[in-house]
Amino acid sequence: MDRFQQISARLARADGYFRDGDDQAASAFYSAALRLASQAGPLPPPLMQACQTAQQRLGELAARYERFLAERLEQAEARPEPGTRFADAVDMLFGRKQPVAQEPKILFYPGMPARELYPREGFDWVPALEAETAAIREEALALSGSGRAFAPYVTASEDRPQDAHRLVDDDSWTAFYLWRDGRPVPEAAERCPRTVEAMERVPLCRVEGKSPNVLFSRLAPGAHIPPHTGLVNTRLICHLPLVVPPGCGFRVGNRSLSWREGETLIFDDTIDHEAWNRGREERIILLFEVWQPALEAAERDQVAALLSAVDAYARRGRPPSAP
Repeated sequence: MDRFQQISARLARADGYFRDGDDQAASAFYSAALRLASQAGPLPPPLMQACQTAQQRLGELAARYERFLAERLEQAEARPEPGTRFADAVDMLFGRKQPVAQEPKILFYPGMPARELYPREGFDWVPALEAETAAIREEALALSGSGRAFAPYVTASEDRPQDAHRLVDDDSWTAFYLWRDGRPVPEAAERCPRTVEAMERVPLCRVEGKSPNVLFSRLAPGAHIPPHTGLVNTRLICHLPLVVPPGCGFRVGNRSLSWREGETLIFDDTIDHEAWNRGREERIILLFEVWQPALEAAERDQVAALLSAVDAYARRGRPPSAP
């Protein structure tokens, strides 16, 4: 039996199951026939038409399947509410979304949940920080209006190859650090005392030579931070939105949303994410990092020691003054 005959045979089986109302079997044989047809090269016109009919019927079967499940879920009072993990699971079942994966650039720690967003209600330090939003915003705006306080977030390094990135040394995405690589920035305490005080009550990641990092992140109108992933899956990234004009947005994995001023956003940055500002004014957030809650206290100490050692190795051979 040649390939065209195999395709015809599978289509005939599928048609029979379709007439009998066996949707699962029909879908399986239509899909198998179309996979084979995609590898067979040019098809005779009658077979091409039959494959087009098969594609249409696959759509009908998929819609019928979705309606059936929706009715059963409604009866069971198990509706997939938008924005929930259950809704994501249903969307993945129908191929509307893809499973998310952690892709850390440095360290993958086993057993950490691959979860895009974390509810801020689960972190007891959030209310006290959010209560200081107005004072923190005032300090950030004072910096933003003072000239060159902010510097490009992504900078080139002479002793490392530079990945292609359109925002390297670009003023479209800039930062002012309050803590950098585990050390407080002296200027920050003087210029942003309320912010520094508020952050001292947050359980930040602490890794010698690496963390915490706390900064005001400013995104200019028209700027787009392209999709990327972070370094380690043992931390979560937090945003306290301070200035969010219309047209700003954020995506992590399958979740797209808009920041809300004064409402902390907590996410896993090892899952593919991006941000944009399609508005007419700059967007400013306070960005910082906390430990992944799934890590036990002893594991945090071990991870901190490991990451500090990784950093120490990376600095070998550099001039003492090198950052």
